[in-house]
Amino acid sequence: MSYENIKSIILTILVVTSVLLTWNLWTYQPNFERIEKEANTVQEVTIAEKKEVNQIVRPDTLLFHLGEKQTLGTVSPDEIDKVITEISDWNFADFENITEEAGILPSFVHNEGKAVLAFPDSVPIDLYKSVIKIGDKNLADFQFDHIVIDTRQTGKKEGIVDFVSLDNRQVYRSHVPVSFIQNFKSQYFNLSEYNPEYRAYLAYKPSDKRTIYLPAQDTKMPRYQYLEKKLDSEQYKNALFSDPSVVQKSFQQSEDEYNDTLSLLRVNSDKNTLRYIKPAAGDNPAFPSGDLLKRSIDFINGHSGWTDNYQFAEIDEVNHRVVFRMYESSGYPIFSDDPKLSEIRQVWGQNEIYEYVRSNFQLGLSTETPTDVTLSSGNRVMEYLLALEGFDPELLEDVRLGYQMMLVKEAQTTFIRLEPSWFYRYEGTWKSISLDETGGMNNGLE
Repeated sequence: MSYENIKSIILTILVVTSVLLTWNLWTYQPNFERIEKEANTVQEVTIAEKKEVNQIVRPDTLLFHLGEKQTLGTVSPDEIDKVITEISDWNFADFENITEEAGILPSFVHNEGKAVLAFPDSVPIDLYKSVIKIGDKNLADFQFDHIVIDTRQTGKKEGIVDFVSLDNRQVYRSHVPVSFIQNFKSQYFNLSEYNPEYRAYLAYKPSDKRTIYLPAQDTKMPRYQYLEKKLDSEQYKNALFSDPSVVQKSFQQSEDEYNDTLSLLRVNSDKNTLRYIKPAAGDNPAFPSGDLLKRSIDFINGHSGWTDNYQFAEIDEVNHRVVFRMYESSGYPIFSDDPKLSEIRQVWGQNEIYEYVRSNFQLGLSTETPTDVTLSSGNRVMEYLLALEGFDPELLEDVRLGYQMMLVKEAQTTFIRLEPSWFYRYEGTWKSISLDETGGMNNGLE
């Protein structure tokens, strides 16, 4: 090979290499987005556990109207779970608004042959699609607080399940294969008389708008005591602030205070409360209740914040507020003089959480063997309430058994006591009725 040929080959290689390098320079795009995303990623904080919608949004009472004057009911989570599991396999279809033909709703809901799942407050059907199967693709956006299964339809081609909102005075009817109703009636409805978890309930009608069902006999409930287990404030700081590294911590009397100029977290050791507020979130125009409740559940799941057995309790669309309440393992709600001790409360602003309030502890180890307390029958409780001076039955919204939470400090140890009691909701506020040593009743939660 001649010298000139070698020079030509080398020159060709250099030209090709130059072209390739120039092309790579022109077309090179560094992955800035990925780098930026990775730089801003905050490690997920796990405080306790995450929960699914069906664990949080639950009925807290199940009633079977076996006859005109025979109603059996239960608050047992196990029994309620069996029914929810059963109906979650049904295919609900052909929804229709039958409000006009339903008549007086309490009578419509609590009629002979009806099985009733009662929820604490209005549940958006769009959210509950994650719990039950709904065949309608263009389902109307509605809310319900009762699911009513009509067990009298077993001889017809289709079964009927109604979704009723007593608050909104609205009824949506769905249809399911009648075989599902037949199976439900034989396995649950008809056998409830032989199930010790079901008890006789009596009806009280404070007005045409509402019927309240109460246990007909005295009820034995255990009294509990637990050690207080403090939650880690630093974990909440890391979970709630977008950039925990810039958060400043200070001490204000009995409070630890964290802030980053946009948000503020206060943990009060005397009041045993935790309050996070983000004023920058501002006011938010009304958005669908399904979004409000889902956002609230997702927010707590975001830091695995279900530290105890909390369940959905209240929703206020006007003020963008959602409340989750603690429940005892047997299905009874837990109340306290300061609601923040037994509830998680959220208020939403412009696409962000505006306020988040809860206790700064969870139930620890049990410190004593539970002892039973006997509470009066529903009839006795109603006699007491109706005898109260100035009491207006039409303002009575609910009456139920539950627990009153009390924090007792002894030396350096704090105990959490759960005391069985009757509670009633009057003009939007829960109040307690506790038995004293003489067998009388004292008002509480004033």
